[in-house]
Amino acid sequence: MIHAVAAITALAQQCAPEVATEVVVPLVMTESGGDGLSINVNRGPRVRASTVAEGAALVRRYMAAGYTVDVGLAQVNSANFARLGVTVEQAFEPCTNLRLASSMLQEGYGLASRHYSGLDAISATYSLYNTGTLTRGFRNGYVGRVWSAASGMGSIAAPPPIPASPSGVANAVPSKAPVQGDSWVVGQIASNGVEVFK
Repeated sequence: MIHAVAAITALAQQCAPEVATEVVVPLVMTESGGDGLSINVNRGPRVRASTVAEGAALVRRYMAAGYTVDVGLAQVNSANFARLGVTVEQAFEPCTNLRLASSMLQEGYGLASRHYSGLDAISATYSLYNTGTLTRGFRNGYVGRVWSAASGMGSIAAPPPIPASPSGVANAVPSKAPVQGDSWVVGQIASNGVEVFK
């Protein structure tokens, strides 16, 4: 685990420098355990491919059957591939995968910071990354798992408390759902960055 964290940290510094490694690395460890060939079929199995070619074939087969699929280190969802301009094979490439995650985190933070500040905004960003909503990732335990990973890596002393739900916030479409119309999608690229916390 320590070796994987060090390798992911170095890769994140190189490939996703816009977002603090203290934000990206716990997310990656929660999503894939640092396994770049990890595949999660939403409402289906979690599998590990032996090669990128095998993984791409599996992802395409599940997508053709109507599933969305999370791919690679940061488990980027296949519903985002076309909009982010990547092929299935490119989504498996570790540096590309972290760049995509960085873009998604930046966009999520842009929305979350309109309703929260500090660590609460980062928590809501994690919720958006996982569910497409500011709050569902708290209820399903995802945000707590990411903060526990951060705490275990020494990024933070202890997981922060769960923030109160912002009033009057409409939930965004779930990131695992197909994109339709002008609905907000987790991962749209924004110019603002994620806050660094220590």
